[in-house]
Amino acid sequence: MENVFLKRIRTDDMTTLKVTSGSVTDKGLNPKRLENEDNLLTLPRSGLFLVADGVGGRRGGQVASQTVVDIFKKVFTQEHPDDLSDLVLNTIDFCNQKIYEEAASNPELTGMATTIALLSVKEKRAVIAHVGDSRVYRHDHRGLVCLTQDHSEAFEALRAGMITEDQVATYPRRNVINRALGAEPDVQPDLLELEIDEHTSFILCSDGINRHVTDEEIERLMKSKRRPEAVCEALKELCYKGGAEDNLTAVVVDFGERKYLEEEPTRPLSLPRAKVAPVAVPLESRSARRIEVDLKTSEPAKRQVGDSSSSNLYPKPGADAANETSKLFQLPHYFSEETSENSETESPEKVEWSKFMKISTLITFLIAGIVIGAVFRGPIGRTWDALFGDVKILSEAGVKTPPADPEVSSAYARFFEGQTEEARRRLNQVLSAHPNHAEAHFYLGRIDYAENKLDEAISHMSQALKLDPNLPDIRVHLAMAYLAIGQGRNARDILQQVIEPVSNPSPTPTPGTSTVNATPAGL
Repeated sequence: MENVFLKRIRTDDMTTLKVTSGSVTDKGLNPKRLENEDNLLTLPRSGLFLVADGVGGRRGGQVASQTVVDIFKKVFTQEHPDDLSDLVLNTIDFCNQKIYEEAASNPELTGMATTIALLSVKEKRAVIAHVGDSRVYRHDHRGLVCLTQDHSEAFEALRAGMITEDQVATYPRRNVINRALGAEPDVQPDLLELEIDEHTSFILCSDGINRHVTDEEIERLMKSKRRPEAVCEALKELCYKGGAEDNLTAVVVDFGERKYLEEEPTRPLSLPRAKVAPVAVPLESRSARRIEVDLKTSEPAKRQVGDSSSSNLYPKPGADAANETSKLFQLPHYFSEETSENSETESPEKVEWSKFMKISTLITFLIAGIVIGAVFRGPIGRTWDALFGDVKILSEAGVKTPPADPEVSSAYARFFEGQTEEARRRLNQVLSAHPNHAEAHFYLGRIDYAENKLDEAISHMSQALKLDPNLPDIRVHLAMAYLAIGQGRNARDILQQVIEPVSNPSPTPTPGTSTVNATPAGL
């Protein structure tokens, strides 16, 4: 599978960075492995890519890896704060608890667990996190670098100096991992932050890949200028040649403009044509599909597969279609410089009167427009700014779901223009008139959070959640505020509502309650 899209990244020069990704997952060739316990998730618009390799036998491994995918999908498809590392760590911790508790309560799932290898990108910053022996590689002009160290007994022996790097591949317990999600009540992920640019690529893979494919082979593939989905298919082929003893999964992500080999031409725009019978086009490989998305319209981009000059893909329309096309571009009769011989000739008086009426009507409309504009210029201008200008400001600031109330939207837009006090004044003005205005509380809390006024942020957002539990993304922001002051238990309780929404959520905890006795692992 491949996703291709343009992601706007707020860099110094406000450039647009193109991101291309491909993925593959397969059960492998081992007859003892009846199911594919691997799972993957690609959320290009949210900048999230992950691979999870389930363990536990039968359906346990599948359930564990699928739990990771489901939770991260629900959390990261919402708008999330800038504290990307904290959000990643907190979500991993939540996944660990869910898997551990489910395994403990269901005898069929006893012992299930999963690895995770994750890439999360926001602007030009990338967060890498992993647990287990699934890996994340970075590739750029400097070559290939493995950013993770396997949590396995073999690598533990390597780190302890008991074996050499050459002996890792033949270590008797090389496939035994000593850290996984769900194996223990708490888990410690490894986390790395780094900057990316237009030459950066990432490869995420389960151990079913690197068991048969060396780092040198991965680097050669990344240098081959193939598309990500082609690299993924090549990795699968190499695994098959080596016996594919395990489930195999890979995700490849390229940043920046790339000139791939065998670029597929696109058909140039043409004039409208008559309907023609559909032409069958061979489907692409199921494990190497491509999607192109224009983020400005959120619609699939129009891209054709094949040679633009190939007549069998685009049959030429017949004479009727050509005539129909020509009709679409004929000028109306009143723009024509020629008149029919049978048409009646208007008298000079009629022509002069018609011109006078047209000029008079035009002058009347101009005067009316000037008068109306002078009277309503203020209200109309403010309404226009509220409906369009402020929405544009919020969109450019990365706010996916702007406030529904125009007054709140306008106030919040001032915050992104650097007018924080003006934004506060307007939101407080809304609350003075409507004390139970949920959106005003929520966005005032978000401003407080951005300025590190955490107690005030929690107070406002908690009130907003009580007033309107359906506010978009309210729980993620509130959970991050609790996490920022070290109230991990409260953060997990709120995040639980994101994963498993309830019809009547219980009242949210307030700062200073007795629940402050646990901090998420890794924080």
